Amino acid sequence: MNSLYMLVSFFFIHIGLGRKISIPYAIALGASPYYVMAMAFFLDMIQIPVFVYVYTHTTKIPIIKRFKERIEGRSESLENSGLVKWAKRFGKVGAIMLAAMPFQGGGMWSGVLLTFILKIKGWQMYLLLAIGSLFGCVIMAFGSAAILSLF
Repeated sequence: MNSLYMLVSFFFIHIGLGRKISIPYAIALGASPYYVMAMAFFLDMIQIPVFVYVYTHTTKIPIIKRFKERIEGRSESLENSGLVKWAKRFGKVGAIMLAAMPFQGGGMWSGVLLTFILKIKGWQMYLLLAIGSLFGCVIMAFGSAAILSLF
């Protein structure tokens, strides 16, 4: 498999569908779990400032404005979801757990949302979300590799 193709497709799948799809996809194509884990973690870290910017700034650029409206709509439904309410009870540890979760409702967007709800800002927010992302990437990469090795 062409590694450039895998890298580009991984990028778009990870940004569009999240690590729950991108990590098993790349491992199924033959990429090393360590390599995939590092790529996913890097992309998660890039997402944090983007989501923070979308939360804290308004813009007049039409495509960004539509993106922000879509995200805000998702944020309102996520904020009222049982998963976010559950994670909120755990405070900072809840932000880590929510960012680590590889299924619908978990992930970086939800982790950033929870840190805003809990009023966690700056380096603490990045640290908590980085730890959560790392846990989530490790679980998905090595879990996917183990499951795919059965076939």
